Amino acid sequence: MNCQEAQSNVLNYINHKLNKEEIRRFIEHIRECDDCRDELEIYYITMVGMQQIDDGELQTADFQKALKEDMCTRYEQCMREQDRTHSIRVLLGAFILSLLLWLIGQLIVII
Repeated sequence: MNCQEAQSNVLNYINHKLNKEEIRRFIEHIRECDDCRDELEIYYITMVGMQQIDDGELQTADFQKALKEDMCTRYEQCMREQDRTHSIRVLLGAFILSLLLWLIGQLIVII
């Protein structure tokens, strides 16, 4: 992801409107790019802080820490889902291979 894409996804990230792959790519970019991270922090502090004030419950004063925790949590969820998807594909591939080998064995017996 480049800076333009990341900056256009800041609000979508804050509002939980990115899919797992977009979240992973966004966070990976934010971790490496100081400018984009600064922009995310500004929007996050403003939007989350205002939301908490509107709700009448200020949950944190350390918004940078809250953002880092949010990013870690979401990134770990993406990676766990990616690992699960990979495991399912491997198991499905093994099942299909076993089925094909069984079918070939049956054909050989028939012939």
